[in-house]
Amino acid sequence: MCHVMKNFITTALASACLVASTPLALAQDTEPTPGDAAEMSAEAESSSIRREAPNTDNCPHALRPAEPVSTSERLAPGQPTPTPLPTVESSESCGVTAPHGFEVNKDVVASAWMVSDIDTGEIIAMKDPNGRYRPASIIKALLALVVIDEVPLDKKVKATMEDASIEGSAVGIGPDGEYTVEQLLQGLLMASGNDAAHALAGQLGGDEEASKKVNALAKKLGTRSTRAASYSGLDSAGMSTSAEDISIIYRAAFRNKTFARIVDTEHVEFPGWGELPGYELWNDNGLYLNDPDGIGGKTGYTEDAHHTFVGALDRDGRRLQAVILDTTVEHGFRAWQQAQMLLDEAYKVKPGEGVGTLSDAAAPTSSTSTATKTKEPAPTTSPSASAHKKSALEGIEGWAGWAVAAIVALLVIVSAVFSLLRR
Repeated sequence: MCHVMKNFITTALASACLVASTPLALAQDTEPTPGDAAEMSAEAESSSIRREAPNTDNCPHALRPAEPVSTSERLAPGQPTPTPLPTVESSESCGVTAPHGFEVNKDVVASAWMVSDIDTGEIIAMKDPNGRYRPASIIKALLALVVIDEVPLDKKVKATMEDASIEGSAVGIGPDGEYTVEQLLQGLLMASGNDAAHALAGQLGGDEEASKKVNALAKKLGTRSTRAASYSGLDSAGMSTSAEDISIIYRAAFRNKTFARIVDTEHVEFPGWGELPGYELWNDNGLYLNDPDGIGGKTGYTEDAHHTFVGALDRDGRRLQAVILDTTVEHGFRAWQQAQMLLDEAYKVKPGEGVGTLSDAAAPTSSTSTATKTKEPAPTTSPSASAHKKSALEGIEGWAGWAVAAIVALLVIVSAVFSLLRR
């Protein structure tokens, strides 16, 4: 841990000095910690804690997500308000739908969620499956799938200052740093790096072209509530998805061997840039790190999306995934812990006793990428790490993203250090 901290602080300081003139980026997509609440007044803290899941029985978000509380979706002068996607015509309840005996833990305070079988598409249980919510960084799976399909994994990419200084969470790529596409995908999926997302978008033709391809893939997969107004997950006008859509997207993602391998990686050596040394990049998915059956997923957070999460387990060959949208953690349970509660309950339900089936429109016919594969062996964890993922960093999620968020200002170092100690 001391070694990690040393490398982190060295990198953060050098990076901050390099771009000291850069304005502080908004901390969207960077997950706050329970310690943040302690800094609020007792009254404010008490009022901010969600103590139960919102009642969605009357379908309050059938058309669009809740009104934003930040300025992230403010329209530029002359910019038209995005037209909402058509509502989903469905007989599915907007409340909880679950098999007899399925108990939803009171500490699951998400507005919407779904547990489903990756391989069969069976929906085990769900809440407000077609309600519109903001996805935050879990939408990055779409960008990853497009890149995996179109760009060779061993292609070398030279990062730019624009990549390095992009808004939000970062893995820590630096100007003129050289990375393979696979390494950028690791930064995208393991640490939710918006800097990696921007660099990868450049390989698809730039922001506009990347956004077109991401949304085209979402439509091809059969989603009905998903509009990726930003490919990284930062809130933007018109952004929306649903628990059912995210379940469809991640079902396709987990069936892609490259994606599945990357999110099922505990840590890798990530390259440095300039005179800055490389460092260990750790997976920020708490469910993956804490449950020996974990096979990966994705974290997400913005001020308006709140916490979002996708996590999957493989228990005795049965692969189940949980999608969490619009949850809070101030009551003491992280998004991944809420997902774990749902998954533990779902494994009590026998196959075939669920409540529905995911659409399989455009499911991949092959789980391999059509792009040229890297000639080097895929990064793997050490035998000891693979056998027991509860490592020395057990329970710590997202520290790598915190570490490199300091690229834009020394102030972020303090936040990042606290993130390492947040548990």
